[in-house]
Amino acid sequence: LIHASEGSDLLAFDTEPFMYDLVNTGREVLANIATPASLNFSDAISRPTVMDKDELMRTGSFYIELLKDIDTLVGTDSAFLLGPWIESARRLGEGHSDCFSSILDNGDCQRFLEWNARTQITTWKPTSKESTAIPQGPVDYAAKHWFGLIRDYYARRAQLTLEQAVKDEAAGRPLNKTAMNHFHAQLAYAFTTSENKYPMSPIGKATAVSRVMYDKYAEWFVSCYGRKGDEDGSQNGPEPGVNVVAVEEGR
Repeated sequence: LIHASEGSDLLAFDTEPFMYDLVNTGREVLANIATPASLNFSDAISRPTVMDKDELMRTGSFYIELLKDIDTLVGTDSAFLLGPWIESARRLGEGHSDCFSSILDNGDCQRFLEWNARTQITTWKPTSKESTAIPQGPVDYAAKHWFGLIRDYYARRAQLTLEQAVKDEAAGRPLNKTAMNHFHAQLAYAFTTSENKYPMSPIGKATAVSRVMYDKYAEWFVSCYGRKGDEDGSQNGPEPGVNVVAVEEGR
């Protein structure tokens, strides 16, 4: 798809269906890296005695960076924007002020419905300001790969986890899950009750961002086609057949 989009017959591919396929394929590819990356980070913070700072920084930083890169990529296509989801919820509440919740401070229905929309795609169940942990239930059940949501919620959640883990490692103790859960709850409350605006139209050029992501993460899939940069395996790179994800992250 990237090669086609950069070919001489560019106009033939400069259509919304093609650009959607380009971004969506890239999203799925990066998501396939995110799964083992998250497991590697999870392993690093789950050491029963003392965690290893180098392992924490390597796995945590990579996972956070990857989430932010997915966010940047999906931001180039209108199908993956958080803004329209929030605005559609707010429109349903226009002119009404009889929507009340113990978590919000007034009956503004636009704010109430935005809060519901944000809660649905994050914690599912509402998280109050006083919560010490996100309520039990289908957390992340309706998670989406949407521009703004990934960076401001999921990447931020991973960042808070990394910061707590590094702090505990320095003190020579296992991860303080009570503190971590509290930070997660605070983030969930802040995100779901916020009214900050998100873009209603794409940011960046899908072809250019896709090329950057392709070049950056190609080695993770080198075993699928041979060596980096050359599908016939003629250039230098990891040996064909090597699971690069396992090598890079120690799995």
